[in-house]
Amino acid sequence: MRKIQKKNYYALICLIVITVLFTLLLADVYKNRNKLVSNFYNYANKITGTEFSEYVLENSDIIIYVSDKYDLSHESFEKNLENKLNSLNLKDKLIFLDKSEINGKFLEEVEKMYDIDIDKSKLPTIIVIIDRKVIKHTYITPQTDVNTVIDYEAFE
Repeated sequence: MRKIQKKNYYALICLIVITVLFTLLLADVYKNRNKLVSNFYNYANKITGTEFSEYVLENSDIIIYVSDKYDLSHESFEKNLENKLNSLNLKDKLIFLDKSEINGKFLEEVEKMYDIDIDKSKLPTIIVIIDRKVIKHTYITPQTDVNTVIDYEAFE
């Protein structure tokens, strides 16, 4: 009987491992491809944590909406907020910060800069900043009313 060399077994094991890893990678890409993002995320101005400090220097009056772009549970509130912001022409004041792009250091900087406490477990939240001071900080719940979240007169 002929003896099979050990290097063939090593090659087979490497091929199996590479095939399994490649299959898992393709499955992950396929699952993420079909993930729906919030309509409000597509509507709002999006910035990252690194762009935030530059944005704040250029704009003194802003509305920050911090949420997960894949969270669709607040869709009705976000639609009402979108309509309200459009009617008052405040879309350019709104920025969307995605929860997944916020790291701990960035969150600490924002909390120190504006002297607020943001609980990441209670997101989404709206932070209204006028003249570089926090006017209102509200966590969004299913009972939250769009008219009480932002002091719209302060932007006039």
